[in-house]
Amino acid sequence: MTSYLIDIRQRRQTTIPSAVLNQLGIGIGDSLEISVSGNKATLIPQKQIALNALKEIQSIFASSNVKESEMQNLVDDSRDS
Repeated sequence: MTSYLIDIRQRRQTTIPSAVLNQLGIGIGDSLEISVSGNKATLIPQKQIALNALKEIQSIFASSNVKESEMQNLVDDSRDS
């Protein structure tokens, strides 16, 4: 784990180091969720939140008895009506 020291400026602004942004795959216009637990804060890229949700959906689908072709047929039918 790599640690960085970040200063808080007068208007409570800070700059996240480029190395951190690059490692997390964050670009201009992306959003971060900040989770606070006790005296620790965790930054979570919104992309990661979406990927975690997708993994959860895939896990639920994998544990169900529904076949992908059946699901696709249901989606197609709903689009036709």
